[in-house]
Amino acid sequence: MLIPFLQLAATTTLLAWMAAAGFRQRPHGQWLSWTMFCYATFTIVPVLRGTRSVRTEDVDIYTVLPPGSFVVSPAQLATVLDHLQATGFEQLEGQVRVLDRHGDEHTLTVRNGRVDR
Repeated sequence: MLIPFLQLAATTTLLAWMAAAGFRQRPHGQWLSWTMFCYATFTIVPVLRGTRSVRTEDVDIYTVLPPGSFVVSPAQLATVLDHLQATGFEQLEGQVRVLDRHGDEHTLTVRNGRVDR
């Protein structure tokens, strides 16, 4: 009887703390400084255009990634671009949005299968 009560109390306390600390902007450098508790940099890739044997087509990088993946890190994006070039794409171009751990959004350009910063 005591263990379920302690689990419920701990869960309730954690949820209250997350609601109080996580859903308001805090100064950078403090623990849980971003609203979404995210401490990584992710790229969101809408659609890239690729050229394969003189035909230009849309390339969906998410067909290469495991099921359930919807954001990738910049390093994973570079690996996926290398893989797509190895499978026959000669040119890969497009725009990529980058979300960093502070909530800032940047746009990067993919040209010739490489990410230009």
